[in-house]
Amino acid sequence: MKKRLLGALALILGLSMLTPAFAAPSPKGSAAGTTQQAVASTVQPSDASTAQPSDASAQTDEAPQDTEGSAASSGDSDTDTPAQTDETPLNTEGAGSSEAESTSGENTESGTDEGSDTGSGTAQTGSDTIYIEDDSLTPPDIQYAQAALLMDMQSGRLLYGKNIDARLYPASLTKMMTGIIAIENGNMADVVSASYEAIAPITLEDSQMGILTGEELTFEQLVNGMLIHSANDAANVIAVHLGGSLQGFVDIMNAKAAELGMTNTHFVNPCGTHDDNHYTTARDIAVLAQYAMQNETFRNIVKTVTYTIEPTNKYTSQRILVNTNLFLSTIRSLQHYYPPCTGIKTGHTSQSGYCLAAAAEYNGTNLLSVVMNCPNTNDNEGAYSYIDSRELFDFGFDNYVSQPIAAPGDIVADSKVKEAKNDTRVALTVETDVSALVPANVDRAADIITNVNIPEELYAPITKGDVIGTVTYTYKGTQIGVSNLVATNDVERNEILHFLNLILRIITSPFFFIPVIVIILVLLFASSKKKKRDRQRRIQQLKKKKQQQPDKGSAARAQRLSDDVRSDNSRYTK
Repeated sequence: MKKRLLGALALILGLSMLTPAFAAPSPKGSAAGTTQQAVASTVQPSDASTAQPSDASAQTDEAPQDTEGSAASSGDSDTDTPAQTDETPLNTEGAGSSEAESTSGENTESGTDEGSDTGSGTAQTGSDTIYIEDDSLTPPDIQYAQAALLMDMQSGRLLYGKNIDARLYPASLTKMMTGIIAIENGNMADVVSASYEAIAPITLEDSQMGILTGEELTFEQLVNGMLIHSANDAANVIAVHLGGSLQGFVDIMNAKAAELGMTNTHFVNPCGTHDDNHYTTARDIAVLAQYAMQNETFRNIVKTVTYTIEPTNKYTSQRILVNTNLFLSTIRSLQHYYPPCTGIKTGHTSQSGYCLAAAAEYNGTNLLSVVMNCPNTNDNEGAYSYIDSRELFDFGFDNYVSQPIAAPGDIVADSKVKEAKNDTRVALTVETDVSALVPANVDRAADIITNVNIPEELYAPITKGDVIGTVTYTYKGTQIGVSNLVATNDVERNEILHFLNLILRIITSPFFFIPVIVIILVLLFASSKKKKRDRQRRIQQLKKKKQQQPDKGSAARAQRLSDDVRSDNSRYTK
């Protein structure tokens, strides 16, 4: 009975906030009839006076306070109860640095590095560095954000930027990094027990979902609570679970930032509570957001409006968590519901101001906006982070369209083919449809440059559908589309010409020349050695001949001596 009474009361209060003439905003302001009514039994913005720790500690029958995502009307801090439950104990354990949700809107930054874009669209306006891709367009009127940008989500192309490289505090935008690391490395089915190390730093002023030390939650519940409700306690529990400690996980975060090329980012904690050495830039946040939104699980979570935590070993009732992004529903604000929005993340501390990274899709165009350090004062006409973000989206959707550049069957290039029968050429087309976000008034032929990359020499045979090379399309020096190039026709081979070319290639190939030269040198060397051996053999033979033949002169002298001796002896014998 008590639950029914509470539900009925919440429904009456929610309905009393609606006006019959309300029409949800759209990029063209024509989304009438899409009003989303406030949901009963969900978190409603409460007065800022209840945000003080001394008052909150007395609310022993209410849930811990959520100080993320919306601004209280009094301009001090915002406090939403994360769920309506019959029994939701307060977390009073531990103290430490907290994400105090003040709406003072201080323009505090930890660095003054300015934009590195130096193209023709970059201009210095007062102390701001403004970049616009197409300087023929009227730039958006960004009045409140210290840094802002608009990006084509598909290509990562920067369409507009304001102080995009100024170092600022990200607050809970930090949780995008914690979330994508958790999704990529964790197991959603794991049951995680909240450790004291994770819960001790959380205070009543922190954005949280009321996790208690020793509470057992699934990893999936933690990731959803962190990304949807911006729960600092969930971020810390995830960090200790995956990194072994808070610092261990921070090291993983900084390594991931370096991997993504976030060169002006440094993390100190997994949830975004203020630290002078915890900083980033609008450009780096856009890099992170674009990367994270490529993950389907991440995309599905950040566009979820409400999420229910079933009873646990520490709670006997459900906790209903509401997304902190005002663009996603009318639960927190009637004024800023924006149907094209598909996520992503809010953030706020007194030092960071109000920050918002948001994605929106309309008529096939997918845009990403980032605003940082906005001085929000409430959730309606003073929600300046949403006003500037909407200005960015309107600029993008009004001035840019997603245009087809090439489709399968369109002949992009053709090429001569060697050894082709009848000198047949090959025609090339894109493998898949190629479209890109370009200004509505762009001259496609003059402004979009086609770069074909195929081998210098193509040889037959070629079969229709073979991948021959690639084609890239660039606009103002930025790649906006790429596709494989495939053959649209068969090219048969001239076998006789192929055989002759094969012989010629063999003969002229260095793999042929080198062995032949080596063989010739070996033969010449062997022939030289043989001639030398033959010459030495003949000399030896001549020597032997000379040794074997007696000296004729000596023999004659010996004969004459012998005859004389015989003649002398004959006188005596007579």
